[in-house]
Amino acid sequence: MRLAAGFEPATRDDWADLAGSSLRGRTLESLTTVTDDGIRIEPLYGNDGRTDRAGLPGASPHTRGSTDAGRSASGWDVRALVLDEGTAAANATVLDELERGSTSVLLDRAAIGVESADDLAAVLDGVFLEMAPVALLPGPGTANAAGWLVDLWDRRGTPAADRSGALGLDPIGVAARHGGESDLSALAPAVASVADAPGVHAITVDATVWADAGASEAWELACSLATGVAYLRALEADSVSIDDALGALTFTYSADADQFLTIAKFRAARRLWDSVAGACGSAVRAQHQTAVTSAAMLARFDPWVNLLRGAVAAFSAGIAGASAVTVRPFDSVIGRTDEFGRRTARNTQLLLTEESGLARVIDPAGGSWFVEDHTEQLAEAAWERFRSIEADGGMVAALASGRIAAEVGATRTARAARAATRIDAITGVTEFPDVDEVPLVRADGPAPAEGPLRLHRLAEPFEALRDAGGTAAPVVRLVSLGPLAEHSARSSFAANLIAVAGIRTTDEPGSPVAVLCGSDERYAAEAADTARALKAEGVAHVVLAGRPGDHEAEWREAGVDGFAHAHSDILDALGRILDALGVDR
Repeated sequence: MRLAAGFEPATRDDWADLAGSSLRGRTLESLTTVTDDGIRIEPLYGNDGRTDRAGLPGASPHTRGSTDAGRSASGWDVRALVLDEGTAAANATVLDELERGSTSVLLDRAAIGVESADDLAAVLDGVFLEMAPVALLPGPGTANAAGWLVDLWDRRGTPAADRSGALGLDPIGVAARHGGESDLSALAPAVASVADAPGVHAITVDATVWADAGASEAWELACSLATGVAYLRALEADSVSIDDALGALTFTYSADADQFLTIAKFRAARRLWDSVAGACGSAVRAQHQTAVTSAAMLARFDPWVNLLRGAVAAFSAGIAGASAVTVRPFDSVIGRTDEFGRRTARNTQLLLTEESGLARVIDPAGGSWFVEDHTEQLAEAAWERFRSIEADGGMVAALASGRIAAEVGATRTARAARAATRIDAITGVTEFPDVDEVPLVRADGPAPAEGPLRLHRLAEPFEALRDAGGTAAPVVRLVSLGPLAEHSARSSFAANLIAVAGIRTTDEPGSPVAVLCGSDERYAAEAADTARALKAEGVAHVVLAGRPGDHEAEWREAGVDGFAHAHSDILDALGRILDALGVDR
């Protein structure tokens, strides 16, 4: 029985007409947006005569997955990030994570303070290394730690076939994040040290470096490809076969709260690396992928929203085909996470894998015309950027010349502008801030890296305003014009806007800053006179909530100093208000 029998087939025009009927005079075109990479996001997708280029799971171009067998029955590898200070604390965390559901660990050697082989052995004391994969986070000194890990496997008699994880060598990524030169000489010895351990990846291409600094998705992919190719060339120069070199690589990508873009990025990454491996003449063309949820999307204020961001990111990376997923604890941006932060990060994944069973289906997003189209366009955009890096001499040269920092900076600036004008909202920070929030207290975390491409969180400039305003506890007066029905919408808007900087509001005189709130009609009749009266009272800074339109010159002459509306630059507006309040920032 065919459920569609007896119904006329719906055409694209039929769907467009149906969608358009709900837009109250707006067009479908008005819903189109453009990504940082210039990719158009349409409101409606269909087959439109496209040829399916995604292939089958496990087969070239690997868009649908690196294997045709899916992942284990329990889902993807739930990889816990360990950065407790001191070997004893780190060991307690490792054991707790592995006992409570995490299936592997990612060790931040520098944050823990691992300075010797004995330190690493202490961190992994009591761990069954033949059962639990161990991955090292790329960072300064990782080459030494990689040797310590291999020696530990040897000392404990872990069979080569049972060894699994990642040694974490990523000299280009480390130079970008921490500074210094990109020394590729340790790559070949690391590959040789685990040549008989197929479950261990000696080299990590950590693309989160570029994403954390603000790179667009296409640039994150392009930089990862160029970095991977640089490593292949270095290994080839040291007489490592192309198949062994390709098998030694694992790629780590950033997953954020943009669900569909994250899914498309992981699918596009596999497709692109398949093309690179094919150009090398190798049959080892499947890309091994791991995911770490974005550090750039996290916020210090209202950190509970980070739980939601992390859940969406983990969901997206998981169904996109990542072999291992690491969720940053919701409080990690505040300091060193506590047990509750680790538990919620771990249980987020356990709910997705064990209760939702997301890993039971290979490429569940595949077949969505939107996802397929976005994957295709993102792959094309990234490939062009990759070719341009190669034309400039490769990744090391592009990083040294400052080109990568400039490209990443351009995207970061564009994203910051959208956040400042609240085109892109940061919930709990630029939207729905709580001035009465009781901040979480955590021990100080490790010092952030200060290399040429350091972490830039979108919430940082707003948090700086909030820190200044919250410490000084200033108050701004809301001056409501007309009855409640006329001013309530703009009064609420103004109160929420001002709360972004930690400023409370009152309707009582006494503040050096006042915000006028009312309807457009009420403004036309009363704004000028009210502004003059406020200035006469000694109010130093008067803001009008709304767009000035044709009245701007008149109102400014009357004493209005600024205007605040839905897409005004709130960093500028709030900065001026804090200055008028005499708050240091």
